[in-house]
Amino acid sequence: MSQSQSLPFVTYDKALASALITKGFKLQSRRYMRSGKAYFTFHGAESLKHAIELYWDDGLLLNARTLLNEYKATLERTNDRRI
Repeated sequence: MSQSQSLPFVTYDKALASALITKGFKLQSRRYMRSGKAYFTFHGAESLKHAIELYWDDGLLLNARTLLNEYKATLERTNDRRI
């Protein structure tokens, strides 16, 4: 495994994190801050990098209902109502 693949991916983007979880990527950690904001850490992998690129290019295919449910759950867990 190369060093770039072993580095974790961290995001504050709730929609991206929800999409990655929905797509089946394992969440390494979820950290909450006092403000209610959270950041999400995923295990780095080439397939994760590819999925993120597809997400930003609007090419990541997901079940809409499953994604919406995951996003709602993410908002509830973080107590952050900002979209």
